[in-house]
Amino acid sequence: MKKLTVKRLISLGLTLAMVLSMAACGGSGDSAETTSDSAETTEASGDSEAANGGDVTIAYIPKERAESFWQAVEAGAQQAADDLGCELIMYGDAAGANTAANQSTYVETATELGVDAIAFAALDSDSTDAALQAAQAAGINVVGFDSDPGEEARDWFVNQVDPDALAQTLLDDVVAAVGDQYTAENPCVVALVSTNLTTPNQNTWIESIKKAYYSDYEIAYTDTGAIDFDACKEQTRSNTYTVKPEYEMLNVITNPDNIIYAGDGAGLEEIESYLTAHPETNFLVSLTTNVIASCGTAIESCGLTDTCMFNGIATPGDSENYLSSGMMSTVVLWQAYDLGYLAIDVAYSAATGELNPGDTEYVSDLSGQTQVEGVSTYDASHMVDGSVVYLGAPATFTLDTLDKWKS
Repeated sequence: MKKLTVKRLISLGLTLAMVLSMAACGGSGDSAETTSDSAETTEASGDSEAANGGDVTIAYIPKERAESFWQAVEAGAQQAADDLGCELIMYGDAAGANTAANQSTYVETATELGVDAIAFAALDSDSTDAALQAAQAAGINVVGFDSDPGEEARDWFVNQVDPDALAQTLLDDVVAAVGDQYTAENPCVVALVSTNLTTPNQNTWIESIKKAYYSDYEIAYTDTGAIDFDACKEQTRSNTYTVKPEYEMLNVITNPDNIIYAGDGAGLEEIESYLTAHPETNFLVSLTTNVIASCGTAIESCGLTDTCMFNGIATPGDSENYLSSGMMSTVVLWQAYDLGYLAIDVAYSAATGELNPGDTEYVSDLSGQTQVEGVSTYDASHMVDGSVVYLGAPATFTLDTLDKWKS
């Protein structure tokens, strides 16, 4: 029998209060349904899965559910719930995009239900804080994953990768891909492709790329220890930094005004517009799985197939054609399935008191197991740094290892 925590008791009390309030108003189960033209709003009630009789309930709120990366994350999350015997409630439109506003609604609904934990991937680092903090105040464990909502709005964060290791892997792959074609005098022009100005995980990776690329760049932090993204962007606009000797053949465009922000969609228009304005671009580094097809299409439509290629974060299935053609060098990623698994595993352990502040390592069923056969293996335990649990090092997929992707 899984232990019933104090937080769970508080949450159950809130649920009882909500039920009594509805009864006093003459409410019924039917009155809780929301009618809307938006499928996302309809999904705010959640889909209950894996109700295996456990007394731990976890709300799962991803960035989205339709894209192949997120489908793999969801599959891993569901498997963890099955293995742990807990109840997992999926939030979000399984066929459409998500928004930060919808995420806040999902958090509020989960709080009213009195779940034990919320596993949450932030679309925006600020706009969902109030809802998440209210959940914490109600005694619910909030575990961020994939994209950090910020220390002020969660108890733990499951980080899919060490951002510094990811940055170095991406840059080293560019160097390996372009070989000796470029020099310090005639460098390879590298553009970064992200989603939105405020997406926390990609902003973090951009900062790590700057730190890896420059010998004298220092990331700016707030008083609480979080990265001050606004200050970082401003200092990159204002200052000139020294490129490390190992990357002197690259000209990585780090000025935030010249990063390609493709939004939450496929980003084809944004990438084509950038390449049209900057045909001297030789390499695109994608920091989001959403835009891989658009990177390839834009390079072709702009007539740059002989002078421009790309790499980055992508699902192997979306990348095979580009890897085969040589337009894409490698896929730098991690097992999305394992990320979903670890997020639920950590949320469960936080809710049951098995993971506590001050812990420096964390063992899950993934520990010591293979991430990509023949390429990478997880350590015997996941590194814990403060309130961050790291899945492991990044994995590099090639044509030879695409079939090692879990889904």
